[in-house]
Amino acid sequence: MVSDGVPEEQRFDFAADVAENPVTGDDGPVTDGAGSELRQRVDDVLAAAQRAEQRRGESVAPVRPARRRAQGAARSPRTPPDAVGTGADVSGDPDAPGADEALSVSQFYDRVKAALAREFTEDVWVVGEIRGLRESRGHHYIELADESADQAERGSAQLEVVCWARDWPRVAAALGEAGVALEPGRVVRVRGRVSVWEGGSKLRFTLTELDIAALLGGIAAARRRLLRTLELEGLLHANQRLALPLVPLHVGVVTSPGSEAHRDFVGQLDRSGFAFQVYFEATLVQGAEAPDQIAAALTRLRLSPIDLAVVVRGGGARGDLAAFDSEPVARAIATAPFPVWTGIGHTGDRSVADEVAHRAMITPTQCGEAVVERVAEYLGEIERTAGALRGLARARLDSTGYQLEAASAALGRGARRQFERRAVVLRAAGVELSRVVLARFRREAAQVADRAVHLGAVTRRSVATQQHELTRRRQVLRAYDPVRQLERGWTLTSDASGRLVRTTATLTVGARITTRFDDGEVRSVVESTTPRKLAPKTRKRTGEDER
Repeated sequence: MVSDGVPEEQRFDFAADVAENPVTGDDGPVTDGAGSELRQRVDDVLAAAQRAEQRRGESVAPVRPARRRAQGAARSPRTPPDAVGTGADVSGDPDAPGADEALSVSQFYDRVKAALAREFTEDVWVVGEIRGLRESRGHHYIELADESADQAERGSAQLEVVCWARDWPRVAAALGEAGVALEPGRVVRVRGRVSVWEGGSKLRFTLTELDIAALLGGIAAARRRLLRTLELEGLLHANQRLALPLVPLHVGVVTSPGSEAHRDFVGQLDRSGFAFQVYFEATLVQGAEAPDQIAAALTRLRLSPIDLAVVVRGGGARGDLAAFDSEPVARAIATAPFPVWTGIGHTGDRSVADEVAHRAMITPTQCGEAVVERVAEYLGEIERTAGALRGLARARLDSTGYQLEAASAALGRGARRQFERRAVVLRAAGVELSRVVLARFRREAAQVADRAVHLGAVTRRSVATQQHELTRRRQVLRAYDPVRQLERGWTLTSDASGRLVRTTATLTVGARITTRFDDGEVRSVVESTTPRKLAPKTRKRTGEDER
């Protein structure tokens, strides 16, 4: 939507408190806060216009036809001076005696623009802290606030400065040449024109010049204040006091994913041949969100078992390094429980992150080379130590070998002498042993012969006795042999399962039985059974029972 020739996205609100301690610059008036003096001066202009209108007894000039058509019947009775701010009823006939005609809206803006033109005859300088930045179709909008305002007062004294698309390339070129960028939190000094936009009921501050020198000075001052604060808190060199592991193989990497910085650093590790393990935390490395993201990435690395963390980014303009001059990044590095190395990728400049880091390199490649060199130095030290140990071991082995050879020769000579002495003793002992053994053998042989004779007689008697007992037992067995009983006329009866039938109680009518005779077997079926009553068995009485 376009109103009065100004696009809607170019509108902005201008609200300011009463200025305190105004100062004057070489190029025009300068406010101590963003919009405070402007607002005071605008209020003065409006108050003067109101007083002049109250003194006028005649009616104001008629409303222009174009405005009258746009606004319709916008005329109303003018409020008497004594009724301003009292809520008195001033409605009535505009032609009535004592009543003045009120200003139309367009006439009011004509008065305001005329008053602003008289008050602000030239551009004005404004100093404020950047609270917000936005861009729309090439137009850039900067939200300024008083530098001293705290969080609760940020909405009370604010000024939105607009830089049109046709003017922004000139401002951007100046920023690029100085190597700085506009970032929230930085204090800037801007020059511009003050006007009023009727369509949006807003004051308009159009940027015509940006004080780069003041911006650079503010950045440097903020950087010095941050370094001083960290030093007072004991954090400036806190990370440098951490011990670097001898073999930093577990490395945390904080950088933008897929960037040249990431490829350059990781490439050095990959080509080294060492078993590095990389813990990657993706983050922005420039822009308004970069400081918090970098700080959060370093915080997340505390959960990983890393030996060393590196924060790297590729080359770029000096203004792109603003994130590494920020307090969140500086504190995250200073308070990290592990060493943090930086490879910011900008020659000739040291950021606050470089100052608080354990070690600062210029490029990501140099940072990767330093990590590899650290591991290589340890490996080289191990190889040198191993070589020295091998030399010492070889010398010790040679010395010990000579000693062993000498000891072996002496031992051989002693052993031969001892063997010869022992051999003489053994030969004498052998002769004596042979004599004793031969005598003992002869005695034992005589005893064996005597015992053999005695044993033969005993054996013969024992064999005769055993043969007699065997004959007797054979006779007993033949007497109880079932076959002999069958020959005498006895029979053996078994049931269908082959078990012997010993009593009629085990048989039932219809059961099949087999009866064995001496000359064969007979199979039959039981038709009936007649058990025979047996006389009760009597117990032999003893002498005790009789008593």
